[in-house]
Amino acid sequence: MRFRFEMDGDVYSKNKESFKRLLAKHGLRWRGSLDRPFWASGTERVTAVFDRDEERDLLRSAALVWESAGKSRLLEDLKAWAWEAGAKAVEDRSPSAEDVTDEVEQALRYWDIVWKPNEDWLKAQGRPRAWIEADVKRWKQQRQERRRELVGQATD
Repeated sequence: MRFRFEMDGDVYSKNKESFKRLLAKHGLRWRGSLDRPFWASGTERVTAVFDRDEERDLLRSAALVWESAGKSRLLEDLKAWAWEAGAKAVEDRSPSAEDVTDEVEQALRYWDIVWKPNEDWLKAQGRPRAWIEADVKRWKQQRQERRRELVGQATD
């Protein structure tokens, strides 16, 4: 189950501290990065998507997405927080990341057929071990990027 809370950037900025206190109260901790901000507990997750104007260093809008298997007290508190802040809260019917796992894994298997380095063949061709390891490391990084891209496409 997913709920999306959408608001203007200034609304989020004014209410950011109360939002973070609410998450901490319910046991969610920061687990993300600056590129993919999210807070999580064992059963719930809140992801943030920010639209920024880099040139003017301004937050245009914010979308917070709550995900869990079922409704919780945090969801009710987030709805109340959003109502007080003036944000729009809607149930998000698009599939969660867990729902599209099989599709993503299938797409990655096909992607691997084309892009995964064949270590045995490279050894047989006389390629240095360090180069092969660098190729495999680069492939793993690109595969993670591809996974994130596929999950994003499937859940949007």
